[in-house]
Amino acid sequence: MTSGSDLVSFPTDEGRATTEAIIDDPSNALICLDFDGTLAPIVADPQDARPDPEAMAALERLLTRVGRVAIVTGRPVDVALQLGGFAMLPDTSRLRVFGQYGAETWNGATGHIHVPTQPPAIGEAKLQIERMLADLSAQNPALRGTAIEDKGLAIGVHTRRAADPAEALVELTPRLDTLADRLGLITEPGRNVVELRAGHSDKGDVVAKLLDDPSIGAAAFCGDDLGDISAFAVLIKWRRRTGRRAACVVSASDEVPSLRERADVLCEGPSGIAAWLTSLTSTGS
Repeated sequence: MTSGSDLVSFPTDEGRATTEAIIDDPSNALICLDFDGTLAPIVADPQDARPDPEAMAALERLLTRVGRVAIVTGRPVDVALQLGGFAMLPDTSRLRVFGQYGAETWNGATGHIHVPTQPPAIGEAKLQIERMLADLSAQNPALRGTAIEDKGLAIGVHTRRAADPAEALVELTPRLDTLADRLGLITEPGRNVVELRAGHSDKGDVVAKLLDDPSIGAAAFCGDDLGDISAFAVLIKWRRRTGRRAACVVSASDEVPSLRERADVLCEGPSGIAAWLTSLTSTGS
């Protein structure tokens, strides 16, 4: 079994064993993937994000073989569908998309979308963040260019296009934490972004529900950011409890170097994820 040149490595034996288990018995496998930074390269404008073409080609093939595939993202589900083009794939019967950390869902077998109503606290958070950014940017030029993304159930504050992304993130994070506490929201840190969102579900909760299926023989979660750690933790717990194969697949980046330490399969960004997914389409023994 090959993994795709220098883009994929196996820091643990479990990573290689899980990869081989998925290849050998794909019909009983579960593959979960984050979107930004995993399937799609990180870009300056979140609306410009698109999946790696080779990853999508591999995903299309896997959807005819693998038992279950899930996209688990912080994006709104309709945005993930629009940017990812997942609904346009030839066979989506085994595909699910979980948006907003599982609060929103799309069922590829039925086409049904579930989106809860926006809580009032999210609208209030947006107004207060807009005022906050206007005031702080006037005082500190480093914050200029910081963008707000209204996700419906969450507000994303992106510093990637700020004059000084790192300084802007340091300046804004404690203020956003305080605002979230006051409004009864939670904060989710990420790569040059802080999200304020309603509810307390995370990617680990989504993965835990998917792993409730007793027929799953091998599972993997692919992620690149701090918000994916909860999913990795659930996967490891399931592996220890059941003795079945499970791999944490990390899309590595310089922005979150600590995530490399959690990898059973280490991929060099979305290109590496594409290479790993492609390796899963080979014929089992």
